[in-house]
Amino acid sequence: IDTGYDINHPDLQSSTRIVTGHSQVGSSWAEDGHGHGTHVAGTVAAIGGNDQGVVGVSRNGQLKLHIVKIFGNDGRWTRTSDLIRAVENCAAAGATVVNMSLGSNYFSQTESDTMARIFNQGVLLVAAAGNNGTSMKSYPASYPSVMSVGGVDSNNNKYSGSQYNDQVDIAAPGVGVLSTVPGGRY
Repeated sequence: IDTGYDINHPDLQSSTRIVTGHSQVGSSWAEDGHGHGTHVAGTVAAIGGNDQGVVGVSRNGQLKLHIVKIFGNDGRWTRTSDLIRAVENCAAAGATVVNMSLGSNYFSQTESDTMARIFNQGVLLVAAAGNNGTSMKSYPASYPSVMSVGGVDSNNNKYSGSQYNDQVDIAAPGVGVLSTVPGGRY
């Protein structure tokens, strides 16, 4: 769930048997005028062994992705109802993991209830802890049914911009991560 996916990137899967999607904004899910969604997709699933730029965590090119575009090319936040609809769309498409590299400092009971319902259907929900570098909670990451991911640097120290609070479950590289960006770049 992000800004889209550059389906023409040479280091990302382009087969619609592997990558499907839905757009909740005017432009296609298969394009990304902002770049954040393509960067996240490359971190997760850039194809390895193809003599291209980077390798994702799942590098065999067979990881099924369902992209839901909820941000336009400006990358600006959408409404809570848009995120709820996107998570429901992922679950309906058969996703077993939903990544949300996004957040807000506003709690929503409706959003929390939806996350709990989808989690109870067996879907792992993962979200960025936040990028304000404070202990303030960020949502959806701070809902009990969502795995909150903080950021660390190459020395495994907390990234200065990463949120830190009692809801952070795990940390992952968050500084200087080279990945795919639209236009075949890295």
